[in-house]
Amino acid sequence: MKKSLFSICFFISLSNSIFALPIDLTKNWYVTKGFEISENPDGKQWKTLESLPLSTILKQFEWEKGKLRKVTMAKSFLLSPTDFQKVEDDAFSLHVPYISNYFAIYINQSLVTSGGSIKEDSIETSGYRRHIIVRLKRSNLKVGQNQIRILVAAEEGEELNIYDLFNDFPTNINLASNHSEIEDETLTYMLLFLYFFVGIYHGLFYWKRRQETYNLYYALFSIFLAIYMVFRTQGVYSLGLEPFTQTKIEYFVVFLTPSWLLLFTDLFFRSKISIVSKTYLFFSVLLAITQIFVNRATSVLLLRVWQVSVFVFGVILLYLIISAVRAKNKDAKRLLMGVLFLLGTGSWDVIGASGILPIQNLNLLRFGYLFFVLGIAVVLANRFLRVHRQVESLNLSLERKVEERTNELQNTLTKVQELKVQQDGDYFLTSLLLDPLGQTKVNSTQVLLQAFVKQKKEFEFRGKKREIGGDIIISDSITLNGKSYLVFINGDAMGKSIQGAGGALVLGVVFLSFIKRTQMILENQNKSPERWIKECFFELQTIFESFDGSMLVSVVLGLVEEDTGVLYYLNAEHPWTVLYRDGVASFIEEELELRKIGTKGMDGDVRIRIFPLETGDVLFIGSDGRDDLVLEENVDGNRLINEDETKFLEVVEKSKGDLNSIVENLLDVGTFSDDLTLLRLEWLGSFKRVSKDSLNHLNSDDYLYSKIKSLLDLGKAEEAFQTIETFLANESLQDDIRINLIREKSRISLLLKKFDIAVDALESIFPYFVTDNEILLQLSFAYRKSKNIKKAIELGERLRARDPKHIRNLINLVECYRLVGNLERAKKIFSRLAALSPEHPQVVKLREVLGSLQN
Repeated sequence: MKKSLFSICFFISLSNSIFALPIDLTKNWYVTKGFEISENPDGKQWKTLESLPLSTILKQFEWEKGKLRKVTMAKSFLLSPTDFQKVEDDAFSLHVPYISNYFAIYINQSLVTSGGSIKEDSIETSGYRRHIIVRLKRSNLKVGQNQIRILVAAEEGEELNIYDLFNDFPTNINLASNHSEIEDETLTYMLLFLYFFVGIYHGLFYWKRRQETYNLYYALFSIFLAIYMVFRTQGVYSLGLEPFTQTKIEYFVVFLTPSWLLLFTDLFFRSKISIVSKTYLFFSVLLAITQIFVNRATSVLLLRVWQVSVFVFGVILLYLIISAVRAKNKDAKRLLMGVLFLLGTGSWDVIGASGILPIQNLNLLRFGYLFFVLGIAVVLANRFLRVHRQVESLNLSLERKVEERTNELQNTLTKVQELKVQQDGDYFLTSLLLDPLGQTKVNSTQVLLQAFVKQKKEFEFRGKKREIGGDIIISDSITLNGKSYLVFINGDAMGKSIQGAGGALVLGVVFLSFIKRTQMILENQNKSPERWIKECFFELQTIFESFDGSMLVSVVLGLVEEDTGVLYYLNAEHPWTVLYRDGVASFIEEELELRKIGTKGMDGDVRIRIFPLETGDVLFIGSDGRDDLVLEENVDGNRLINEDETKFLEVVEKSKGDLNSIVENLLDVGTFSDDLTLLRLEWLGSFKRVSKDSLNHLNSDDYLYSKIKSLLDLGKAEEAFQTIETFLANESLQDDIRINLIREKSRISLLLKKFDIAVDALESIFPYFVTDNEILLQLSFAYRKSKNIKKAIELGERLRARDPKHIRNLINLVECYRLVGNLERAKKIFSRLAALSPEHPQVVKLREVLGSLQN
């Protein structure tokens, strides 16, 4: 009796009696932690859930961190004989609109369906899905009281929930025929087909008219939205995708969908993509790609982040549309209503899906987009009509406009032809002016000079074919300090045709003027080759700098001493000089030191390079036309230009140093894309060169070497000096030994302060060591100590031109200028010296001396 009474009470408290289908399963559940298939829900561990969703009660449980969260829900319901009578020709059907993540459903302790799998207390595969519809066997049910249990589980951080309804379909038990309408998605498929077709349609528009990029983004938006709708239908489950994989694909599509609409709106109304739209696209792509590689909990978190960003997207989209409306864009006005409806339905779905407000995600966006498509159709139709009216207007006056245009073109053509004749006349006059400047007539038995000039611009004026360009080669002969020098310059002026020719014209006039002054004025011939090149460079720089950077010239400027074959030169951003020696071509430069002539702010020191030529050496100096060869050219006019400067070395070696063969072999490599000048310089003379280490390379048991070295080691410099004098008196000494003994004599003379003797010794051997900067410094120092300050300054400046950062030479020059009273020059050089080596003892001393002189 008591047992029966307890059952009645339990039945009254647990069940929600419904005596007619459908049976509502949204209310009065008992919930407990863990999986309980058979235990009656009457213990203290069971809690009452008045109404779904499940998530509203989960906070009442304490969950162990890092463990799988498991929940059992139990509910009793009644089936009357009338209910069973209804399903004689039908069947019972259970509908649960949404379960996540793993689930198993039992009715009267019999498993009727499940989703996902659990292994070792973790979810191995997800069972998440929407609209679970299960046909129930009559054998699983009974008249009167029945019990349904739903077991659900989720990882920490994942959604653990059962919805009360989804898309307005509640959780219940009903006739299978009534539940069939849930899976009837004919309207949805019609809409997504429409959207997909619209996307393909606009994609084809973009294919035909690539300049209308907004069609591409609108096509992507439509196609992505259609794909997203596929994933929101029940039919997607027929693909058999693993639920979490299906979710990743769905999130990837939905994360990017608003971005395409934003880009479309930006381009459609503003004809450009703003930084805000680019940022939102980058943010969406980052989210879409990231969620592919994260777990289910993090994926849900990323979805929440995206849902918040959608509202930001809506604000931006509305701003763009309203801005266009305020700018009186008629298309924007027509599109505004469609956008508002689209944003309204989309916001409703996002809010419903995120749970921010207690509303349902009714998938209204599919209908909102329909209004948006209609708005776009109206906009495009109006654009088409406007274009059609314009075409009709043009056709009405086409014949008159064609005639007017033809007359205009004829007049323009006549003017162009007149201007062409005038231009060719200017070209012809300029080429006549350039002809006498580009001279390479040098009569020398020691130096053989050849030149090749090919300007890119060719023209014809009154039947005469000529060339004009910015490349120029000039060579001549001058005398400096009684020695004959061959002077040359190879220049490449900035710009094409007349602009380059103007630069070449200025270069030629200034350079030849400098040469003529040297040839005519004796004072200008009393200069060292280093000083001559330096002064010539600065004169050119001063002239071209006045053009304020609009005319720049790269050059190689140099002198060759005809008797000794010593090359003095500088390179101002010109292609590197090539030496052809013993069948091998190589560059004699390794780094860029000077910018082009005319470059503003060239405050750096000019360094004169020195290179001794040997008999038969050939130098090749050329403009960048030798490297800028067109290797190939496609039908679109795109050219592949050679970028390998060593290719010219290969051509020189292949041509064996012959200038004509070099030009022919360059054309085998590619066609010329620029002006080309090549200067070939071959030294035919011979001159005895003595190595500065000749004496040191003698054997250690050699009498001469050991005798002098032993005396110097003992500090007997005077005796060593006299010994060298004795050796030099022997007329049978070899030249190399004699020259090196004189060099040793000069060094000992400086130690003994016999400066006049040191001067004579150094002057006698300097021609053999012309590239040795130490001898130049010693000679300048000896002259200073001999009170010949003028000569000391000349030699010091000569060394400074070779090596502007030579510390000891700068100290020597400061002393020289101080001694002659030129304090301004002394201070200028000292400022450079102090910047290079401020802590040098002699620099410190000079600072005090110059400071005291100033006071």
